[in-house]
Amino acid sequence: MPYIPLRGRNLAALAALSAILGSAPLAALAALWTRVAVETSYVELVRGLQLPWSITLYALLGLSPPLALLPVAVVLWLNQRYVDALNRQLPTFFKGAADGVRAGMPLTRALEVSARAVGNPLGREVLEALAVTELGLSLEEAFNRLVQKIPEPVLRRAASLLVAAQRSGGRVADVLDSAAEMYGMLRSYEEERKAHMAPYVWVSYVALAVFLLTAAIITSVFVEPLHAVSIPGLLSPPPPQLFKAVFFLSAYIQAAVGGMVAGKISRGTVKAGIPHSTIMMMAVAVYFTLQELYLAPLLTPRL
Repeated sequence: MPYIPLRGRNLAALAALSAILGSAPLAALAALWTRVAVETSYVELVRGLQLPWSITLYALLGLSPPLALLPVAVVLWLNQRYVDALNRQLPTFFKGAADGVRAGMPLTRALEVSARAVGNPLGREVLEALAVTELGLSLEEAFNRLVQKIPEPVLRRAASLLVAAQRSGGRVADVLDSAAEMYGMLRSYEEERKAHMAPYVWVSYVALAVFLLTAAIITSVFVEPLHAVSIPGLLSPPPPQLFKAVFFLSAYIQAAVGGMVAGKISRGTVKAGIPHSTIMMMAVAVYFTLQELYLAPLLTPRL
């Protein structure tokens, strides 16, 4: 699938789709409001401040943000895979172009042959850029248009190196060889960094899973039985609804922030964490719904 730039019509279409998906749970909540209002219980945190609890209310409200982020998350994930594929092909592309120049080909012809050899997706992008040069644009202008189409640092550096190679005169092959070696080293470094950082990314998911399981055990095994056997006249424990609401909100915040941290660790940008946050926030809403409907009756001791 080609790179999808987040601007212009693409951005408008994603915004419209996000609005539709994000408003779907809110529309369902409005349709079920009479039922939700009946089943909602209120727990007093402090005097004058109450916290509502209803699994339907929290689940539908919790699903709205991740569904709204889902189109952007999918596009970001696809674009990341596309850029990774481009990055993997760059060393072979530059090496092939250098060999073509040494064989006596002009630079544009060597780039075309190397692009056809490496295949898609890099080959397709380079061939489209070279096709523009046949209309009268210079190689620099053609690759500047490619960088505007795919505004990624890795492609911007590659375009700069190709322009530098063209300007280097008789040392074109040497510049291309140096670029191939540099991108090979960068790719090795990126692969090594990802291998080292992958466990830290999974820590965000494991930490959320442990939190959700702990919340289910505390609520079902300890809080609800303790509240059921409370003796009138003595200090009664907080109701289970308070723990459920606090655990849901805490897990939801942890999912949103943990996903951003995972993106920063894995890709170096917070934007790359949007897919992680989307997955984890949706998982929190689904998990608490399943817990309330199925898991809690199994964990709660029979008194």
